Amino acid sequence: GDPDPVLRCIVSGFFANAAKFHSTGAYRTIRDDHELHIHPTSVLYAEKPPRWVVYNEVIQTAKYYMRDVTAVESAWLLELAPHFYQQGTVRNRHKGQTV
Repeated sequence: GDPDPVLRCIVSGFFANAAKFHSTGAYRTIRDDHELHIHPTSVLYAEKPPRWVVYNEVIQTAKYYMRDVTAVESAWLLELAPHFYQQGTVRNRHKGQTV
């Protein structure tokens, strides 16, 4: 089947925990621009990094690591959490792109 309905539900619950892959090889949170990394135990760790993710928790060791990470579509953030993300107000600080 189509995984999109389940992924959209995950975005509905974890919309505040969104991050975008950055050219530095790390992820940056959308709201506060914090640097995060995918935890080495994640199945996504060895994969090509998805452009957008949501995560359940962050743990701190030598770096800040996201756990329970899911690849998502950026458009879902605007669609499913318009009260949190408004088009044109959430920007990639380095390229001037909107969510």
